[in-house]
Amino acid sequence: MYLETDRLILRPPTSLDVDDYMEFRNSDFVLRYNAMTGTTREESLAQFANCATQGDTFALELRESGKVIGMIYTEEDSLRWGVVSKELSYFINEAYSRQGYMKEALSAVIAHLFSEDNLECVAARSFAPNIASQRLLESLGFHRDGLIPRCVKGFGGIVYDDTLYSLLRERYSQLYV
Repeated sequence: MYLETDRLILRPPTSLDVDDYMEFRNSDFVLRYNAMTGTTREESLAQFANCATQGDTFALELRESGKVIGMIYTEEDSLRWGVVSKELSYFINEAYSRQGYMKEALSAVIAHLFSEDNLECVAARSFAPNIASQRLLESLGFHRDGLIPRCVKGFGGIVYDDTLYSLLRERYSQLYV
């Protein structure tokens, strides 16, 4: 699946992206607020091979340079049952954070999910101290549904409260259609 925005091309990652990916994937900035551990080049290449067949992962490629600066993953909503819903997770190279790239990319992915996948809801989660991610979701129209205390053990063994967000189809239609 390929999506395009003013500054980005959103597409499945390929083996050619691994150097750019490794530049940010194991950084403290990315690992700090994600429930994942560091990865090797070989593990990343294997993951990329799987992504190509799944269609649920987007590499954020800068149009001007071709450099990959972030990732967005869509997967089955881990909290809803019997509802057509997807959950987003994402991260970006710190050098490109807070410049609107992730908002631009998420806007395109969300539009695609609501139009092509006919979803009832798009969900996202954010560790409670990750205020930047929460503000990003709120700027996209997501509603903060609540907080689960001591929910996720993140990188370095830190246990975080998790904030839950959703964007229902009705709200999306009011804001964007």
